[in-house]
Amino acid sequence: MQLLFKKFFVFTIIFLLILNGCKSSSENKVIKQDVKIYLVALEGTELSGKLIGCNDVLVEKEITVKAEKSVLESTLSELIDFKSTDELKNFVKGPALMLINVTIANGVADVYLKGDFNISGACDIARIKEQIYETLKQFTEFKKINILINNLTLEKYLDIAGATF
Repeated sequence: MQLLFKKFFVFTIIFLLILNGCKSSSENKVIKQDVKIYLVALEGTELSGKLIGCNDVLVEKEITVKAEKSVLESTLSELIDFKSTDELKNFVKGPALMLINVTIANGVADVYLKGDFNISGACDIARIKEQIYETLKQFTEFKKINILINNLTLEKYLDIAGATF
């Protein structure tokens, strides 16, 4: 009986050490990195940045992301979740808009979104495009980044939305 207890005790200690090692290695995979997201300052702003359609200004905002999978995925999640302020508006938002998945293979990233953007006019379409594309430009390690929303390319989705204005 005492031998059985010793074996159980040794097994438990080894099991706990293995679990602790797994936990530590997964925690080490979280990368903190400074990235840029782009937000919109509406016409008449004092802020400087890239002039885009409707006389708005695209303004760079540096943030730090914690990336468990990829920095690209974390950056887009932060962009979608970013709350507008008085001066900086985020048009990459909408009913149940969420990042579903990012796949990366052979230098190409495929970004899958689900939901809809809040689009109230042609200016919003230009704002959404500029915010997303400018944010993605910093990821020079990819030959191409495809954005799909509800199984449509971003361009097709926004063209359909734009046809209603």
